[in-house]
Formats: sequence, C-alpha cells, structure tokens
Amino acid sequence: MQNIGDRIRAARLEKNYSQFYMAFLLDISQASYSKIERNETTLTLLRIYQIAEALEISPFILMPKPKFGTGINYHFIFKTWNKLRQLWSNGIQKRRAEADRLNIGHSDKSNTDDL
Repeated sequence: MQNIGDRIRAARLEKNYSQFYMAFLLDISQASYSKIERNETTLTLLRIYQIAEALEISPFILMPKPKFGTGINYHFIFKTWNKLRQLWSNGIQKRRAEADRLNIGHSDKSNTDDL
C-alpha cells in the first residue's frame, strides 16, 4: 500500500516537476518538501490541499481510503473543496507567474544525466 508521500512523489514525477519547483509553489524549502515525500512530516489537511492544487489533481487521490465504510457526505466535501480550491488557486497562480518571471524551471535536470 502506498503512503501519502509516495503518492505525492508519483504525482510530481508524472507532471515532471522538480522538488525545488514544488517547494517554491508551496513557499517552503526544498528540504522541507523532501521530508514530505519521505513521510518524515505530518501533513495537515490544508497542506494536502495545497499540494494537490500545485499538482493540479484532486486531494482525494493523495489521501488513504477510509477504514470504516464510505459514509461520507460527498456533496459537502466537494462544495468545501471547490471553495478552498478557489482560494488556493489564486495563490498558486501568483507563485507560478513569479516562478516564470524569475525563470525557475519546473523540470529537474539534475537526474536526467543518469538515464
């Protein structure tokens, strides 16, 4: 079973984003972001949503399945998620524009020589 850090890493690699780029979007250090992928950091729900927004995926892809049944009010969750997404997308879009302005690429070029 994949843990949340493995899911985040897989989604990041699928988008071809570097850890540095993700850390920049989340306004944290690259070392802190690396700890997230290695499950050395306890994530808050807010941080999971921010990571999902940066990766342009649903946060539910990152979270584990519920242990006991599926008695979840999906309407409430999606309504709340949409509100949060609107708030965070503005911040992420600003960070992406700033990354472009500062010429910070999202591809990790350092690992391509090993292939």
